[in-house]
Amino acid sequence: ADMRAAELMTREAARLFDAGEACGTEANLAKLLASEASWRAGDTCVQTHGGYGFAKEYDIERKLRETRLYQVAPISTNLILSYVGEHVLKMPRSF
Repeated sequence: ADMRAAELMTREAARLFDAGEACGTEANLAKLLASEASWRAGDTCVQTHGGYGFAKEYDIERKLRETRLYQVAPISTNLILSYVGEHVLKMPRSF
């Protein structure tokens, strides 16, 4: 469900971009959803494999490190949430 939500939001952002419309909200939400789905998948993989999830021979620990990167680069989850708060929810700027 998480992957499907990320996919749908990505497609909506691409559709808006291709149409020349504003797509900042959709693009930010797509990245947020995809990075969180990726992290949960990596965490589940480590949990499933137990201690072997940390063994370099299985490449799971490397994948988990890589998926964590998606939450901080190039835009962090906190900046995305700040954008949503300011531009979608019309809250005052938080930084």
